[in-house]
Amino acid sequence: MTRYDDALAILGDTRFSTAEWRGSPEFQASGLSISAGTVLAQTIPGLDPPQHTKVRRCAMAAFTPRNVDRWREDIRRVIEMTVDGWAPGQERDLVAEFAALIPSEVISTRLGFTLERREQLARDVDLLISTDPADFPRIPGARERIIAYGRELVALKRAQPGDDLTSAFIRAADEEGRITQDELDALVIIMIIAGVGTTKMFITNAMLALLDHPDQLKTVADDPGVLAGPGIEELLRYESPVASVPWRFPTEDVRVGGQEIAAGEPVMVMVASANRDPEVFPDPHRLDLGRTGARHLGLGHGIHNCLGAAAARLISEMALATLIGRFPGLRLAIPRDEIRRHEVWALNDYRALPVVL
Repeated sequence: MTRYDDALAILGDTRFSTAEWRGSPEFQASGLSISAGTVLAQTIPGLDPPQHTKVRRCAMAAFTPRNVDRWREDIRRVIEMTVDGWAPGQERDLVAEFAALIPSEVISTRLGFTLERREQLARDVDLLISTDPADFPRIPGARERIIAYGRELVALKRAQPGDDLTSAFIRAADEEGRITQDELDALVIIMIIAGVGTTKMFITNAMLALLDHPDQLKTVADDPGVLAGPGIEELLRYESPVASVPWRFPTEDVRVGGQEIAAGEPVMVMVASANRDPEVFPDPHRLDLGRTGARHLGLGHGIHNCLGAAAARLISEMALATLIGRFPGLRLAIPRDEIRRHEVWALNDYRALPVVL
């Protein structure tokens, strides 16, 4: 499904299951595995109601815009620490030295991870989505470590609760009384994977989009505040971290956009295409930070919309505003056609983004 209206309809229709994905031939062919433990089968993106509802309820209070706004000081400190010592004329890789570091540090801090684990955590998340054959033997180890990180953190925070997300999840889970240990562990694990990986991708994508549109880059340089509101939404529309969502499987025969879809038929929703639908977004391949109108699908829609959307927006907005505000003349350090993507079918991810400050 590539058109906006069809994508919107499917993502908002609870007759389309995500839980069925794990047992499908498409899942088996994808090379993914849940053999590392049943905990991975309990992550929110792969759950249907009512299980999805009870797990998501445990996390929702921590991710309201008001609560996320309390992260500002942590985010500001991490950004300042990241760019400390940067100066005009230097060459920097905005993936490895900026976009990968900031979300990892912020999410690790908010989840309550110890300092010595954070660097390894960022490497493991990056490794988890790698499509380089040389990395394949190391991916199971990365997956095992991420699962271990999540489980250890839940155990630590249950014994020594604090003012962090993991402790908040534990309190909510205990109050609910209906969430299993695997579901709680999985909630923390998906926060690690999604919170670190997708925010890194979005910061990179947004910066490259602005470099591709010098007029819009100048607009931000003149007034970084334009990134708030419509500005950050347009960057999410233009190239969101997620190009397509996991397979959906209708639990009954469904008609969408005049097409009959049989029960159990695998459906792929192409978010990147829907966000460039010319019937919905005029001149869709142009970045326009002042654009208003239809809501993009860059952070999903329906019950599976991104749980950490407010956090991703705030981290990205503050990171980009600081970088461009300090270095308004930054430019690519290599020709545009030498910028390489990771060949990951479901994600918009770049290997490196070398710039001159």
